[in-house]
Amino acid sequence: MIGQARRNRKPLRAYLQPALVYFMLIIGVLIVVIPLMWALAASFTPNHKVFEYAYPFSWRALLPVDFTLEAYDNLFARGFGRAVGNTFFLAFVTVFVGGAANALAGFAFGRFEFRGKNALFMTIVMLTFLVPIDLTAIPRFILIENIGWINTWQGLLVPGFANSLVIFLFRQFFAEIPQELIDAARVDGATWLRVLLSIVLPISKPVLVAAGLLMFISQWNSFFWPLLVAPRQELRVIQVEISLAVGQYGTVWNELLAGSMIAAIVPILLVMPFQRYYVQAITGTGLE
Repeated sequence: MIGQARRNRKPLRAYLQPALVYFMLIIGVLIVVIPLMWALAASFTPNHKVFEYAYPFSWRALLPVDFTLEAYDNLFARGFGRAVGNTFFLAFVTVFVGGAANALAGFAFGRFEFRGKNALFMTIVMLTFLVPIDLTAIPRFILIENIGWINTWQGLLVPGFANSLVIFLFRQFFAEIPQELIDAARVDGATWLRVLLSIVLPISKPVLVAAGLLMFISQWNSFFWPLLVAPRQELRVIQVEISLAVGQYGTVWNELLAGSMIAAIVPILLVMPFQRYYVQAITGTGLE
């Protein structure tokens, strides 16, 4: 009986290992959540009291000090709502127009056979993906200036339509679709566009969602390019508007944090319900 009980008893390691994993997860969550809680509380705090309990840190820093909506009132009084609307418009147009263009490019690279296809894909798409976007900002700015697109929606939108990572995702996903499905549609007389719209896209929901998320969040978080080509107040986007809280003679911290909270909530609300499709697309295209 005693020997059997000893054999059935789990070793101490079996309990310590999961406990250590959960402990590390809790520490990781606290490292992420506590700064966010402080930023949220500080956005409802008068500017001169933002750091009152931050140095040295106290749990009271996670609660608003003298609760006020002053930061949010000041933000929207100077046109922050318009910047949010501009950013939504910029992101949605990029998702639908740029997504369609990138899907066509990915379909061509994934399903068509033509001379120089791989070389073209590696030199244009992959090299563009590897080059930092800021490195090409000056040549693109000169081009946009020469065609008269400074301070226009075209200058903001068109350069963001082509996305090499999204093209790569589409290409990898479309290449995995069984050839029999496409051959059957072609035998029935379907054009290539019909094949794409009726056969390929309906079974490509994961990559469509992932591509949409990538393009939306990329435009939502864009700062340098909109600041460069559209400094006019009517065309400001949310990140540029937030940066105005940092002035020459000081920083309005509660306004900066209030704008950051508003800017952060939209990507979070988008990613949470669609993360399952995003993971499916990434694992299905071999990016894991």
